[in-house]
Amino acid sequence: MTTTFRYQTTVRPEWIDYNGHMQDAFYGLIFSYAVDAFQDAVGFDGAYRDRTGCTIYLLEDHKFFLREVREGALVEVETVLLDFNEKRFHLWSAMKEAGELVAISEMVEMHVQQSPQPHGVAMPRAHLDRLAAARMAAADVAAMPRRSRGLGI
Repeated sequence: MTTTFRYQTTVRPEWIDYNGHMQDAFYGLIFSYAVDAFQDAVGFDGAYRDRTGCTIYLLEDHKFFLREVREGALVEVETVLLDFNEKRFHLWSAMKEAGELVAISEMVEMHVQQSPQPHGVAMPRAHLDRLAAARMAAADVAAMPRRSRGLGI
């Protein structure tokens, strides 16, 4: 069964550009906060980072901008796990306002040991098990609309 992770925020005045809608960079910020919420939910939270010296780095990110978003809008991001391996995971996030799709982000993230210098390392078994329980079925992934070209692990 697929797990959908949710994050909500309100579009702030400082995120609005000279065209009167949310600047593209802030879509990325909201998607980044949604990924942080996903990471916390599957156990890569602050306590984990402090205890292990490991964290998550973004490797690749593709976005589709589908509709303008204005100041004060409440947006919700739904994130699903498409795939993973021992070091990386592949996420797909849909940003919606009032139930309407406004943007999509697809990302590949890596589990990184920060010391002595940053390098990818395998995730602990417990985290891999949580990812396995949350992963979307391959047939459902194949049927998804608006997928990025060639992004995967």
